[in-house]
Amino acid sequence: MKVALAGLCVALAAGIVGACRQHGFGRGGPADNSYCFVCHTNFKEDSLATRHARKGIGCASCHGESDAHSADEDNLTAPDVMFAKEKIAPFCMNCHPRRKIARKREHKAILAGTATENRHCTDCHGTHRMAVRTRRWDKTTGELIPAPSVDTWRGE
Repeated sequence: MKVALAGLCVALAAGIVGACRQHGFGRGGPADNSYCFVCHTNFKEDSLATRHARKGIGCASCHGESDAHSADEDNLTAPDVMFAKEKIAPFCMNCHPRRKIARKREHKAILAGTATENRHCTDCHGTHRMAVRTRRWDKTTGELIPAPSVDTWRGE
């Protein structure tokens, strides 16, 4: 059930991004991510988040509205959409098509699948990771991953 729901959320987010692309990225100004920044303050300065926000692409464009996540004071509910590493580039390429990014020399090995480092969009284009996590979820299923011995992970 959760796998099917995760797939549906990814498809929904892809549809949202596609609609944004079709209508010229955003809706007349920068995206307002203040709702997310209440907890996720480190993304206020994240280059990936700020560049997209200037174009009107907010957190919800990629991660869904995540109302249940933001309303959960115990932080046990995952965001609507998360991305396992292997899903990052295919999702980004919904708006940044292969033909455009292939023009840059740095992308050739990534697109060919021969890159040994910096293989994911977020390796170079903003870290886009939580500095400190109090919870961690399987990014494919949305299942909560119990902490091994402490209740925080750093930089994962």
